[in-house]
Amino acid sequence: MTSQQTRQRHVVPRTPARPLLPGVLLLAVGAAFAGLAVLPASATGVAQRVSAANVLAPVELAPGDPLAAASAVAPTGDIPPPVAVAGAVAPELLTPAPPARPPARASRDRERTGATTTVDGARFARPGNGRVTSPYGTRWGRLHAGVDLAAGMGSPIRAVTDATVLFSGVEGGYGQSIRLLHPDGTVTLYGHLSSLLVNRGDKVDAGQQIGREGNTGQSTGPHLHFEVHVNGAPVNPARWLAQRGISI
Repeated sequence: MTSQQTRQRHVVPRTPARPLLPGVLLLAVGAAFAGLAVLPASATGVAQRVSAANVLAPVELAPGDPLAAASAVAPTGDIPPPVAVAGAVAPELLTPAPPARPPARASRDRERTGATTTVDGARFARPGNGRVTSPYGTRWGRLHAGVDLAAGMGSPIRAVTDATVLFSGVEGGYGQSIRLLHPDGTVTLYGHLSSLLVNRGDKVDAGQQIGREGNTGQSTGPHLHFEVHVNGAPVNPARWLAQRGISI
């Protein structure tokens, strides 16, 4: 027997290799369904079985389940209202609306005319907004013939009642001052002003602004020096105003 015949005799026939992929897939699917076959027991203690037929079926939630309210869907075309949160602030309240501003004309009118009272058909107003810093009476050995009111530099000075301007200008120790003649012959004087807003001969109304508080003339600080002259003689301005419903 030749050496070639000997090699052919000991050769073992080979079996064709079978593909492994289908087997691997079958094992994976089987394992998946085996894992789904047993689930944790429900509230009643009975395990639920999930099959390929019901694995995608919608799950019904119990009425008391919190997820039931969260998963509720509004009717078609409606938007569900926002959920109210305790302590939440409405968006419109977060940014306060800007305060309403009065019209410019109304603001000018308030600056031009002060509050008035009416006595026997005549109107009267406070001459200045400030507090009394020096009353009528004897001061430093002589008569202080008026009353001093201090509200601050530039504060409005007003006519106490309807009048005609007798004088508007600089007058000795009064500095810049105004004298008004009223219908009954009374004369009022407004001294130490920083500015004059009327001229001689002007007609003014009760409460109309005629000047601004200042520190002109013989003055130690911004204030209004206000005098009242009846029949040519000075009288106590505080008492005269009180008789007409005006307190200072």
